[in-house]
Amino acid sequence: MNVTPKIILKFTSISIVLILFVALILFLFSCDFSNEEIEEVKVYTYSPEASLDLYIKGNNYLRQGKYKEAENTFEKLVIIDPKFSKAWESYSESLLLQNELDKSLEYIDKAISINSSIASHLSKKSLVLYYMEDYDASETFSDRALQIDENDVRALIVLGAVKTQKGLYDQSMEIFDLAIEIEPEDSSIYYWRGKNYVNMFDFETGMFELNKAIEMDRSQAAYYIERGQLFRILGNMEESKNDLLEAIEIAKTPRKQHLIDIAKELLLEIENE
Repeated sequence: MNVTPKIILKFTSISIVLILFVALILFLFSCDFSNEEIEEVKVYTYSPEASLDLYIKGNNYLRQGKYKEAENTFEKLVIIDPKFSKAWESYSESLLLQNELDKSLEYIDKAISINSSIASHLSKKSLVLYYMEDYDASETFSDRALQIDENDVRALIVLGAVKTQKGLYDQSMEIFDLAIEIEPEDSSIYYWRGKNYVNMFDFETGMFELNKAIEMDRSQAAYYIERGQLFRILGNMEESKNDLLEAIEIAKTPRKQHLIDIAKELLLEIENE
């Protein structure tokens, strides 16, 4: 039988394809992919199940303090389900917790543009605006959220914080008291009440409230920074430094650089006194 060049070429092509296929299989088996790496190459297309899966996964990352992982997850989610307003709210939250305020504001605005009747979207924006020190706008969005849901605790806390910043301590205390009636286990309310009492020069009650906040949640660096500053006012420099050092350790995981910087600056001031 005569073997033509055409047959030889066809046989050679098939052989090359087989060799490449076998090589690819061997390569994949030789690689030690972690679960996270496998997740990265997983491709999502829209379905209600896929959307819910990513939403739950992202919020679990938030609860675990894995803010970057949460951000990446919500980024995938809004690509496949761009009209899911709660996804944009959670996306905004993941960026707020990384102190990326401009992006956080941009994404909560997207949530509101999709559905402006959800109170949590409005109270989230009030919180972002508070951290951007736009207190008047923050108050406006807190009020809008409370018009929809008078029991929105976040809106109440932010509104109370704004009143504190404006020196309206009596008004803010009334708001915090109302928030405690709704959510007595929210440690941040006691933190803000403590700040209020300190601003009103009631240091004893301020210390009581800050101690209570820390007893309820020892994972908040801001609580230790505030109590450290109060110890400093009271002249207890050793306790002040201990609280500030504790705040730095807490803020390392998950990393909150702005809180680390604040604590370090206060420690330096104490050392230079």
